[in-house]
Amino acid sequence: MSKQGIAWSKVNEFISNKAGMFLKDLPDRVCMEDWVDDDMTEKEIDGIVPDIAWEILESSGMDRKTVNILCYGEDCDEW
Repeated sequence: MSKQGIAWSKVNEFISNKAGMFLKDLPDRVCMEDWVDDDMTEKEIDGIVPDIAWEILESSGMDRKTVNILCYGEDCDEW
């Protein structure tokens, strides 16, 4: 499986667990190639999964506070 495929799978699982939705239910507005390079390790991909999920959920119209809490466990805009 390509690194982008691995990332899509991990992001789909993350969003499913956190928001109860699946990538197929959301508009496709993220280019995985902008996030994931073929030379990345799986651990590096794991580290950016919340950021990718954040971009997908926010661009889908979910409010920023909710997205911050789902992806990072707190409202980062209040720091």
